[in-house]
Amino acid sequence: MSENAVLPEYGRFDQALESIGLDMGASETHGVICGLLSTGSTQAHVDWIEAMFSDRPSDDLLVREARQMLGQLYLASRQQIGCETLDFVLLLPDDETPLQQRARALIEWCEGFLYGLGLAGISEQQLAGDAREALSDISEFTRLDLESLEEGEASELAYMELQEFLRVATLLIREELTSSREREDAGE
Repeated sequence: MSENAVLPEYGRFDQALESIGLDMGASETHGVICGLLSTGSTQAHVDWIEAMFSDRPSDDLLVREARQMLGQLYLASRQQIGCETLDFVLLLPDDETPLQQRARALIEWCEGFLYGLGLAGISEQQLAGDAREALSDISEFTRLDLESLEEGEASELAYMELQEFLRVATLLIREELTSSREREDAGE
């Protein structure tokens, strides 16, 4: 795998998904991939990607572009989430995007992450301590009230803190699930 695998550009990837009629945007898609990667599953992402494109013509150039960008997203996410230097970042709109749209994308990322864990058969009961609490918090973030969100420095700071929390929480959940899988494998 390339050392410099990078996430696709948010806007371009989001547009590619929309252009082929997928109901899932860039942030939610990244959340699903991160949820799947956190579980250590070796097959769930393949099945999910195939299902996403199953009813789309493989010779369509827009479908090819979206699929290629999804592959790029998967490879970069796998590299980032497994990196010991903590290079993991969420795929969200840039800071020039209005705060309410960025917050909506953050909610969608959380929904995708929870969906990815569920696809791999992970439930809250399989986590312990801080990882279980982090998963519960991620679930709560899906209920953020966007209507009461006001532009301003305090809201920007809160948004940045949520992003950082999600980044760390994802790595914590991944570590818990990886450690749990290793303990199960050692016990067999």
